[in-house]
Amino acid sequence: MGGGRQSLARGYFLREAAALQRANTGGARRLERIVFPGAGVVIVGTPWEEVRLDVSASRDELFAALGGEAAGWAEPDRGVGPRLPVSAPAPPLAVYADLLDDLGDLVFTLTTYPADVGRPQAAARLDAVRLVGGVTAVVQVCAPGGTHRIRIPLDSGVPLVALPLAIAEHLLAAGVGTDWDYPVEEQRGE
Repeated sequence: MGGGRQSLARGYFLREAAALQRANTGGARRLERIVFPGAGVVIVGTPWEEVRLDVSASRDELFAALGGEAAGWAEPDRGVGPRLPVSAPAPPLAVYADLLDDLGDLVFTLTTYPADVGRPQAAARLDAVRLVGGVTAVVQVCAPGGTHRIRIPLDSGVPLVALPLAIAEHLLAAGVGTDWDYPVEEQRGE
């Protein structure tokens, strides 16, 4: 369902967006929408504007497209150093920045995990990420049978490091076009 090169580009872009959001966790600047409408293109929305970029754009290109420091954005860190996962009570935008990094991993997981467990036909692709109300992320994934939306609370204290594998496993078991809340484990008994 998701081409290998296209998925790689989306995953790497999410990591670049994470670096920009991580530098801007104070709340004044936030990436509210990241949408992949087609191959090679990404649309990034903030509360004030929307920009269209090539999916291979770097954090510097995203920073410049959003107006840079003149528009109030803090410059992203150039390094890729190690990081410890952030969870509540950290500011929700710090958790969101980590989530964008984790979603980069999810893109890779969605394209390889189904084949690894013998179900290559269940491969999926990540189409969009939205920040809702400043404390909830909604991830939209297209998989065989329909579109799935996963609501992820950023202020719950639930670690998000297991998110990529949990979503991939849930997609393999989910019904057509179902939506659910993360953590997925809480939904299994319902």
